[in-house]
Amino acid sequence: MAVYARRIPCSWFALALFFALPALSFAEPHNTEGQLRVLTEHSPPGEYQEPSGRVTGPTAEMVRELMQRAGERAEIELHPWKRGYEYALTDQPVALFETARTREREKLFKWVGPIKRISRGLYALAENAQPLSNLEQARNAAGICAYNGDSSADMLHQHGFANLASPTLPEQCLSMLLRNRVTMWATSDIEKDSFLANLGLPSSTIKRVLELDIRELYIAFSLATPDSTVQRWQSVLDEMKRDGTLARYYRGTYSQEQIDSVSSVE
Repeated sequence: MAVYARRIPCSWFALALFFALPALSFAEPHNTEGQLRVLTEHSPPGEYQEPSGRVTGPTAEMVRELMQRAGERAEIELHPWKRGYEYALTDQPVALFETARTREREKLFKWVGPIKRISRGLYALAENAQPLSNLEQARNAAGICAYNGDSSADMLHQHGFANLASPTLPEQCLSMLLRNRVTMWATSDIEKDSFLANLGLPSSTIKRVLELDIRELYIAFSLATPDSTVQRWQSVLDEMKRDGTLARYYRGTYSQEQIDSVSSVE
């Protein structure tokens, strides 16, 4: 299947990809006068936008119920990741999900979670996949794609990688990989299958050549968000884990192993 995809003329492939991608309507900034804003990105299967404009998906719906139980009246807004991340760094109360909790980000936000655990890696087209022994070997790749603002892109930049392409959306990385504009894609075990399925391609189209790490994803709150709000959200999330609500939203989309990994409460 991957070989067939590569033989499609670029102009026709680009056109097909264009129509395969959802018509996203990104919300614009607005003055909330201190009201909490809740932001996410287009990242199926967890979060995506219906034709009606409603943000949905198992993770989005779980967060929506969390908001209702916590007494929040905000609507979930969809933004490109980099823009949402920048909003969360402002002096306004903002919640952003799903955010990888890294050492570099630890003091930039207040945290509620975890709500997901992912395995990140470098992936190549299956017919070109050559396993790597370590990250250093990836410096010789013709190009690696990691979308702008993603923690994988941040990590590779910190390691001094100069062979990076950083488009706005993660699905653009898949397009670049299929068209041989890059040779590797930095993505997660959950994310990759959803974008491949959107194009009618099996998960076997690409193969992991190096595992980068395993990370937990959280709801990141701006430092301007009151501690009481963050504590209330964490308390409600813990309750939803104990009573099986989180598992109910995730079941059927994520593996039982994935659900179990974030269902325990310390």
